[in-house]
Amino acid sequence: MSELPADSVGLVTPQRHTFTEPLPLACGRALPSYELVYETYGELNASASNAVLICHALSGHHHAAGYHSMDERKPGWWDNCIGPGKAIDTNRFFVVSLNNLGGCHGSTGPSSINPETGNSYGASFPVLTVEDWVHSQARLADVLGITQWAAVVGGSLGGMQALQWAISYPERIRHCVAIATAPKLSAQNIAFNEVARQAIITDPDFHNGDYATFGVIPKRGLMLARMVGHITYLSDDSMGAKFGRDLRSDQLNYDLTSVEFEVESYLRYQGQEFSGRFDANTYLLMTKALDYFDPAGAHGGDLARTLADIKARCLVMSFTTDWRFSPARSRELVDALLAARKEVSYLEIEAAQGHDAFLLPIPRYIEALSGYMNRIEGEPMNLRADLEIIQQWIRPGSRVLDLGCGEGQLLRHLRDHKEVQGYGLEIDPDKISSCIRHGVNVMEQNLDESLDNFEDNSFDTVVMTQSLQAMHYPDRVLEDMLRIGHEGILTFPNFAHWRCRWYLGTKGRMPVSEFMPYTWYNTPNIHFCTFKDFEQLCRERGIKVLDRLVVDQTHQSSWLSGLWPNLLGEVAIYRVSR
Repeated sequence: MSELPADSVGLVTPQRHTFTEPLPLACGRALPSYELVYETYGELNASASNAVLICHALSGHHHAAGYHSMDERKPGWWDNCIGPGKAIDTNRFFVVSLNNLGGCHGSTGPSSINPETGNSYGASFPVLTVEDWVHSQARLADVLGITQWAAVVGGSLGGMQALQWAISYPERIRHCVAIATAPKLSAQNIAFNEVARQAIITDPDFHNGDYATFGVIPKRGLMLARMVGHITYLSDDSMGAKFGRDLRSDQLNYDLTSVEFEVESYLRYQGQEFSGRFDANTYLLMTKALDYFDPAGAHGGDLARTLADIKARCLVMSFTTDWRFSPARSRELVDALLAARKEVSYLEIEAAQGHDAFLLPIPRYIEALSGYMNRIEGEPMNLRADLEIIQQWIRPGSRVLDLGCGEGQLLRHLRDHKEVQGYGLEIDPDKISSCIRHGVNVMEQNLDESLDNFEDNSFDTVVMTQSLQAMHYPDRVLEDMLRIGHEGILTFPNFAHWRCRWYLGTKGRMPVSEFMPYTWYNTPNIHFCTFKDFEQLCRERGIKVLDRLVVDQTHQSSWLSGLWPNLLGEVAIYRVSR
């Protein structure tokens, strides 16, 4: 390589720190001393408030970005996201990436020399947990002078570490970014890990973990373990697109041991390459740490209770084809955060690459991460007229859920001026990105689907503006609003307004206006509701109308529109409750 990319952190040198204070471990043992290897990118500011910790996944390490030399073929494992102007912008952040304790890339682990024996630890190295890693990372933060991380970020096993940071050290982390992860492993995931471990343990060269004493490594077992793991990191679609059923030659050999399909060759290559650079005992430790992770276990499986004391704002992201850590597992975490009344944003990214998608430069994923990491409050804004009325009905310090929040204009105003804890639901990707960029808690969710993930009476107010008529089942949405919130605020256009009647009466065509700017064939409006229709529904369902404001096209209320609302009112704003 003749020159480094302009957006690279450049040439980096790993650093090492030796800790002499014993580290108590969850297994009951302690490490009397240990070393952690880490890299840093960017500059720590004077207040030490711009530090970001990157937590690696199972086979990761400290080299997350940049190059160790001009001859290095590939940059660090997350160079797509870390660097000047990138999602985790090193012009703004001081980024720390380390090799976890128990690793095999410089930090103390099974292949390190045990000072008490003069030989490698091997099988005698203690079993570690995610919580142990977080405690060791906290000690490294102390060494670096970082009392609070701006964010802890990680994917997969790294996402578990980010979550554990928010639980174990709530005062020391402002933002938790958990990507393609889960609050605990499923039985299927544990099963895959056990198959991988058995492949290693049953290798004749394993020698009960003390293979270094015999001058060998369980290469075949580690190769098989990696092959099994690699299959779970990819989706069926991505494997099909990459390999299909392509053969390495023109015809089948009808040989039970030969490598005939391209996918076979790929997996063997990955396994062989991995077995030459990774330690088998470390692989066993890492997979066991994955299996053991279950922070809610200490609270009888109640994840919301486990998250009750966290203070960090959270961003959770999943990928549609990730079946190792499926979107349903991320949803489980998001629902628990909501139940615990924590601030959280959630995105489910459309991606064909499976679990490995979190390592790849998928545009919407990178844009969302960048928006979250680099968000700004933005310029003071003028609220839309109907939103100005709505905000007057919402109490300071309350909890608000905005169904179809758009770009989060109302929630931003309520946050900045009324200290409201607000959340939005939205389906439009561009609007979601805008919310994240402006610090609005937003979750990607289709309002036509069930809102059962929200608990009864978990919000003070649930808002829906200009969307009720576009729902497939508006009565169900209305019922959900008043189940989730103590009261609901809705706005919708009046299809009985005189202009609509005139348009139909004189032209015989569906009306088009400022509040209904759609032709009949592309309108999102499904139900052509009038004020009388809505109030009749409220009477039938036992819903109280607390306030009603009927406005014209200028969003002004007049005595005439109040006198003949169903004729002269273009838009109504209702406040309702049970």
